[in-house]
Amino acid sequence: MPHEQPPAEGAALRFFRFSEGLNEQEFGAIAGVTAHAVGQWERGKVPLSAGRLEELLAPWEVPREAIDAALLAHALRRPRREPLSPVAPPEEDRGLIDRAAAAVGWTGARATRAELDREAVHRQARHHRAWAAERWSSLAHLPAERLADAIEGLLGDDRSWALAETLCLASAKAAAHRAEKALHLARLAVRLAEHAPGPERWCLRTRGWCEPFLGNAWRVAGDLAESERVFASADDLWERGKGGDPAGLLDGSRRLDLKASLLMYQEEHFEEAQALLDQALEGARDDGAQGRLLIMKASALGIAGEYEEALEVLERAEPKITEDEQRLLFAHRFNRAVWLAYVDRYPEAEALLPLVETLTAELGNELDRVRAHWLRGRICAGLGRREEALAALSEVRRYLQMKKIAYDFALVSLEVAEIHLHKGQTRVVQGLAEEMVWVFKSQAVHEEALAALELFCRAAEAEELQAGWTRRLIKYLYRAQHNPRLHFEA
Repeated sequence: MPHEQPPAEGAALRFFRFSEGLNEQEFGAIAGVTAHAVGQWERGKVPLSAGRLEELLAPWEVPREAIDAALLAHALRRPRREPLSPVAPPEEDRGLIDRAAAAVGWTGARATRAELDREAVHRQARHHRAWAAERWSSLAHLPAERLADAIEGLLGDDRSWALAETLCLASAKAAAHRAEKALHLARLAVRLAEHAPGPERWCLRTRGWCEPFLGNAWRVAGDLAESERVFASADDLWERGKGGDPAGLLDGSRRLDLKASLLMYQEEHFEEAQALLDQALEGARDDGAQGRLLIMKASALGIAGEYEEALEVLERAEPKITEDEQRLLFAHRFNRAVWLAYVDRYPEAEALLPLVETLTAELGNELDRVRAHWLRGRICAGLGRREEALAALSEVRRYLQMKKIAYDFALVSLEVAEIHLHKGQTRVVQGLAEEMVWVFKSQAVHEEALAALELFCRAAEAEELQAGWTRRLIKYLYRAQHNPRLHFEA
């Protein structure tokens, strides 16, 4: 004799009871009903509504969606068939339709759930980032030691990943003018990331995102070997954490452009740096990120001596930079003016000077101010305003000598020398050459550039220097600054 099939609600009740590993008596004790009642509902002896089923399963917090899915599964297993009309599809086709509809419904439900999960994650992330911003505003002005102590007290906080992110961005900002501060902030960020709670792959991704900022800080501090080591570690962590950030909270393009910043100064890795920047551009989330990456791409081309191409890339970047992004705006206008000067388009470069100098004053960075003044001197020299150029370049030269910035001191000394050569003042040029002796002892200038500078000094001593030859040497030194294998053809 065939068994009587239980109704959908009874079958669902039995399924969820079994999934909890409970017999009828154990289930009833928790649900507040008798074991007999449980059996009657499961076998269909007593009607059970969907609403009552949800009440019985409430102690186990079974979501309504799971109950609906169980009821749907039962309906698909034994679908109710109405009498067929003459034009109805055959039974086999109707079965295929049922299965297709179920698949579409399940796929749609999963897609909806994934999107809702993603929205919830981003909403929670906004709360965490708001907390991090508020916390950083109260910590930013602390001395280094007190800041480190404060960060120690936040290790393991659920929101600490957002504070690590905030510290990383602060490190990148500080790197423009204070390498020591950039290092300190990046180290604190990595420490927070190392103790951030959460699934292993999420933690690996977080560390893989933070460590490139530490690598960048080592780069600006001049320790390229340590920078390369940190970037290699970061790549490994990021790869091991694949899938740990499905909502895409961490902007992967940042780690790529930071690594490109290291590689673009190494001729043998120039193509790799460009590829990283192109990859970062593909994943950039907004115009601001695209503008920043295009400026970096232009910088890489400028370092390689491709000035016209660099200017073309800056044109693409310009509409993506807003007026409130002062640091990006300064980098864009300053670099554009520099490269226009490199290709002897001095009137166009001069037109940019007022905005460059205004932004320099607003940013308040001493080194930016010196660079802007140097740029003014070079443009004035190119326009034939030699006395004005000499005043600006001499002031920059004194600053670079005081700070012992050897390569730049040698460059600006040659630019000052070129002006004096145009004026026929060879004795003054001899004195400039003599004042460059410390550059040869600084070990901050590579061998090919030193060889070229030695030619300059010998020619100055022999009073054989010419302005045109000195101009060629200046252009060589600008290109050779990041290419130690570039040879000067005397």
